[in-house]
Amino acid sequence: MKDSPLFEVFTIGIIRKPHGVRGFFRVQSSSGEFSHFASLRELSLRGPAGKEKTFAIEECKISEQGIIMKVRGIDSPEEAALYNGWEIRAGREDACPLRAGEYYIAELCGCLVVCGGKTVGTVKSVIETGAHDMLEVVDAAGKTYMIPFAEAHVGEVDIVGRSIELKSEWLLQ
Repeated sequence: MKDSPLFEVFTIGIIRKPHGVRGFFRVQSSSGEFSHFASLRELSLRGPAGKEKTFAIEECKISEQGIIMKVRGIDSPEEAALYNGWEIRAGREDACPLRAGEYYIAELCGCLVVCGGKTVGTVKSVIETGAHDMLEVVDAAGKTYMIPFAEAHVGEVDIVGRSIELKSEWLLQ
């Protein structure tokens, strides 16, 4: 997959709740992967109404249970709680590395869905399920379809060209 200049910053995690009494907080990884958090030196956070703040990371603990972080300037559980639900944003180079056939959700949203050479809708969102992700596709009339993001139904994904091939038009019935 070619890099797209459209998406250079991604949400890589969400701050969940305070941990302990020194201002640590738990982090939920957006990808389910944890290792890329260890190389971060600062956190760029985005909160309500797009408010953004940046903090230097003092400590990052990664275990099988998840991620616990401490940043400079947050020194109590009460201060950490103020950031519950804030998104952790990072550049492509600090986001979870992708394997072949993997895509960032932000890159899929907004792609045109094309079947048989004609545009049949636009990806509104991606819903993660146990078996496979579902593309929420909205057609020109505003009708919503759920398309399994699986090789049996989806062909070429062109992030740079902003299109996704739908192999089976019957999914739109």
